Amino acid sequence: MVIEASHKKLNGVVYTPQWIVELILDYLNYQKNIETKRIIDPACGDGAFLEIIVDRFIKSALKNNLSTIKIKELLEQNIYGWDIDKKALKFCKIKLDNVAHQYDIKNINWNLTNVDSLNKEFAKKYFNFFDFVVGNPPYIRIQNIEKDKRKNIQESWILCKKGSTDIFLAFFELGVYLLNTEGLLGYITPNTYLKTSAGKDLRIFIKNKLKTLINFNHYQVFENATTYSLITILSKKNNENKFSLYEGNDKKKIKFVDVIETENINNNNWILASNKILKRIKAIESRGIPLKEIANIHVGITTLADDYYIFENPVFQQDTAIIYVDNEYFEIENNILKPIVKASILKHSNEEQNRYIIFPYKLNHNKHQIIPEEELKKEYPLTYHYFTKIKDKLLSRDGGNENTVAWYAFGRSQGLDTSFGKKILTSPMNLKPNFILWEKPEYTFYSGYCIKYDGDLYELLKELNSDDMDFYIKYVSRDYKNNYKSYSKTFIENFGIDNPKIIEEYKRKKHSLFDFQY
Repeated sequence: MVIEASHKKLNGVVYTPQWIVELILDYLNYQKNIETKRIIDPACGDGAFLEIIVDRFIKSALKNNLSTIKIKELLEQNIYGWDIDKKALKFCKIKLDNVAHQYDIKNINWNLTNVDSLNKEFAKKYFNFFDFVVGNPPYIRIQNIEKDKRKNIQESWILCKKGSTDIFLAFFELGVYLLNTEGLLGYITPNTYLKTSAGKDLRIFIKNKLKTLINFNHYQVFENATTYSLITILSKKNNENKFSLYEGNDKKKIKFVDVIETENINNNNWILASNKILKRIKAIESRGIPLKEIANIHVGITTLADDYYIFENPVFQQDTAIIYVDNEYFEIENNILKPIVKASILKHSNEEQNRYIIFPYKLNHNKHQIIPEEELKKEYPLTYHYFTKIKDKLLSRDGGNENTVAWYAFGRSQGLDTSFGKKILTSPMNLKPNFILWEKPEYTFYSGYCIKYDGDLYELLKELNSDDMDFYIKYVSRDYKNNYKSYSKTFIENFGIDNPKIIEEYKRKKHSLFDFQY
């Protein structure tokens, strides 16, 4: 089926490979004696799931010696598909007709409905109705949905009430709502809900319903889409407090990992690994002192327009520097430039740096504040002239939302006061730990994270680049393409530091602070 790229993006469409559909149906045991079982795909699109469901349904019915007339009747009663896209549903009907015709079953009045599945008024008619709910729900950030529809979803579905969330979370809530008391749900979705703050409510919602999880980690199972995928199988009545964990790859291989006790997974971050590994992670987090208590972790400068603020190899003159932007040369005052490190590409601590950033801020009581426009115009006329030339580019940042600080200010204020000084830097993503000590305090940084520590930075660096950190991040962190892992604050802050020198230093400082306060 061919659907325009813009249309697919708007509706969160990512079509499901056949082997994934087969896998989900197998783990739901949807293959024998299923003729009287009601099943629905509430976001069926052009029928990737329903096409295979119908084929299995008819084969099971024929094995049980049912007539084609009876099978037609049961198909109309027990197989449902809903979708918001009328065009996709037309293709779906054609596919289902083609499957049924192979078995000489014709003129079926398919139960396909063109509807917004998250319209709860419609869904109420099917509360507690289905034996199976399956599918690949759309992935759309809720802030990208038109205002009225967004409001309706937030009012109808608890899992989308707050925060920057994705509507596939609401489809979990819908699916459980539609299931009868013995029902099973099987979805393939992004695995992001395992670790994000937006996914926490979903984690709590499904924790006691988990039956099976199949995590594909960094492997890509969809063509033409970078999506880190997870198959979730739920049982509405499950109360066993455990679930089966599997790992999959893009070669259609599924490997059993362990039966996981749900008490071993923390609602703040679901780490999918064997019980043995979970115990080791717990030991690392409970030893010594967490990194977040010893040091401060910060993000870097965020301009939202790096090409217009950050420059490689500007040509310095006596009082000015020449920069090259959009095929044009500009002259700016060199004392408004600050040296800056790009943490995401930094390889070692002695690496030569040649990047500079226009920094339209001044210190006031140890805080950086924007240079007022009239002062900028007077003290830095060349830079001000440059800013006026790119004003339209700066105003279009952040979706065109007004910058409340100043039109020439950075897109975000984060990092202004915390990015200078001696620090340990890391890329946001790495294959392995690569924390680098940067001892030049005049440098700011971007595209990464810094760790500020007023003790022995070399001792801390050894802990951060250790085998323990490599193991820890492998399981605690989020997956990215080619087995890269996130090294964001969220995933490193709870790493336990058990270096005796650091712990002794920490205790001494803590006691000194206590004595001072006393």
